[in-house]
Amino acid sequence: MKPLPNNPLSKPFCQELAFDRIPHMAYTAQITADDQNRRLDRILRKALPDLPLSAIHKMLRKGQVYIDGQPVRASFKPQAGSLLEIPGLAAETPETSPDASIKVSSPRLQSISTVPSLDILFENEALLFINKEPGIPVHGDESLDEAVQNYLQPILPPSLSFKPGPLHRLDQGTSGIIAFSKNLAGAQRFSEALREHRLEKWYITVLQGHVMGPVEWNDVLLRDKSRGISRIAAESETGKAALTTVYPLFQCGDPQHPATLVLIKLGTGRTHQIRAQAASHGYPILGDTRYGAQRQNRPWLLHAYALAGLDFLQLALPETIQAPLKDRQFALLEKVCTEAKQRLFIKRLRTTPPLSDLLDAIMK
Repeated sequence: MKPLPNNPLSKPFCQELAFDRIPHMAYTAQITADDQNRRLDRILRKALPDLPLSAIHKMLRKGQVYIDGQPVRASFKPQAGSLLEIPGLAAETPETSPDASIKVSSPRLQSISTVPSLDILFENEALLFINKEPGIPVHGDESLDEAVQNYLQPILPPSLSFKPGPLHRLDQGTSGIIAFSKNLAGAQRFSEALREHRLEKWYITVLQGHVMGPVEWNDVLLRDKSRGISRIAAESETGKAALTTVYPLFQCGDPQHPATLVLIKLGTGRTHQIRAQAASHGYPILGDTRYGAQRQNRPWLLHAYALAGLDFLQLALPETIQAPLKDRQFALLEKVCTEAKQRLFIKRLRTTPPLSDLLDAIMK
């Protein structure tokens, strides 16, 4: 049995717990694999987001929540296939509801015309990897998350407490690889790998100025929410460690506008980390005026090129997944990098060479 839609019940109705007003009705749903072995109160908080937490606990204390016909406590951990039932609590349409304050509508997919299309790099039952376009937000209206929900809703089994979603951040202006969870195991293992620094995140960008040799930036970052930027903390300030390693691929531009195409390994995942550190060390991303770069008649480029170490997750994933640059990004590179040798490298980059090949080119 599939779960009914969410129950946006009015607060007075919820707080009074006046379930005897509609005793012939019941909220019913089936526990799925992504719900099992989780505390029932936590499942209910996800399944009934419009019901106050106090009301959920009151129902549980009074024995008004049933699993397979038996009243259960908040700490109970149901198994997949079990039937959840809450007599007196139901999802109905406004036309059939006996109480006008109960207004529940079925979940609707966003209009296809308002959400971005998906460039899928790899997918299995646990995870989905997308090549994000620059300028597309990950969250909110007309976002990548909306597009993924549209794509997954018809094909994933319903779950009371689990919702697929992005597993790490990419700024709106940043393009490239981003991972979405499709089930609880995928979300948990990917998040664990990030916490333990088992995954390697590699980016390609063009920095203003000539960067000499591989360099490591080890700083402490602060988030300035009022200005919407990150900055290096002063010695007297407390922030978060930020580690970035920069590998120059080649220098380009002209004497008045020098630039360097670089491959970057991200050691930590702070907001605007690459943009803030690059600017503070004197090499802002080319065209990133928000962080002090000279104004350019073109967008800035920051592309998440590869995620490596994915085999650690033991989820039948390749060791590395890579995201090709977009055509407009290659056009930008060709405007900045005009020498024959540089154009030859860009042509090779269009084939999305393995990360190991790029690293070999750096070592040479």
